Amino acid sequence: MKRLIIAILCTMMCLELNAGDKVRFMPAWLPQAQFAGYYAAFENGFFEEEGLDVEIVHVGLYSSKGAVQCLLDGDVDFIVSSPVQALVARENLGADFKNVLQVTQSTGLMIVSHTPIPDAKSLEGLNIGRWKTGISEICDICCKTNGITVNWTPFLNGINLFLSGAVDATLVQSYNEYYQLIEAMGYIPEDHCFRFADNGFDIPEDGVYVTGEYLEKNGETVDKFCKAVMKGWLWAFDNREKMVDIVMDKAEEFGIRTSRYHQNCMLDEMEKLLKDRITGEITFEPIQQDMFEFLIKYLLELGYISGSVSYSDIVR
Repeated sequence: MKRLIIAILCTMMCLELNAGDKVRFMPAWLPQAQFAGYYAAFENGFFEEEGLDVEIVHVGLYSSKGAVQCLLDGDVDFIVSSPVQALVARENLGADFKNVLQVTQSTGLMIVSHTPIPDAKSLEGLNIGRWKTGISEICDICCKTNGITVNWTPFLNGINLFLSGAVDATLVQSYNEYYQLIEAMGYIPEDHCFRFADNGFDIPEDGVYVTGEYLEKNGETVDKFCKAVMKGWLWAFDNREKMVDIVMDKAEEFGIRTSRYHQNCMLDEMEKLLKDRITGEITFEPIQQDMFEFLIKYLLELGYISGSVSYSDIVR
């Protein structure tokens, strides 16, 4: 009987070891190629190779609780977020969030207008659609540094506000709504586009975030997760057709209407955003300290944060 009990216990221990460390991960939005590297790591077993049992949890389309709040509440262990969101959450929610892997190296944030906008000054007085949540704080920094006033019209998502003519211009992401507009309109003149990355506001967006407490207790797990994610992104760009197949399956699972064309365009743009603008290489380098300090300076001036934050408070 003792031998039988010992054998059962050994078997249970082996099963637990094989199952790997359980990890819950939440992208910042619904399934799309913006998160291709994470899906690739999951579908190809890269997480399992690192000894991780990863569950991917998506935020609901109409949920009032986003990824940041889910991380803070302990619903998930890892999320995709941005330096701006982490800093604002630190201020408003008392959140101790750590950037453990910076994925994109540039911002895809743009403004598309019905009329030419050759520079930031051309935005003066325009009625511009702006997401209620997200990284729109960069818009206020742009206005502050250029001394301009813009009439912002908040909306949840989509392109209908712009297409209807209800606004003069709208915020879009280069990998998503920009292509939706092209599909709807057929063509968008480049001089109707204001790209924040080309106008002094190239603040990287998507990165992997955990709480400071989780990082302190699970540093090895964090390293393994990040290693699998990096491998996943490289695989995604080397296996585009298979990657789009995976994304389309994920979208269908959630009842999201999209197209292979759109997801291919998104994947192409994500590759551009992951590359260093000088070397053209995918590096996964953390946000540069001078850009971080630029961000802190204006978030303070605009009242988004009330106290100085050091680079090491956010970036591992």
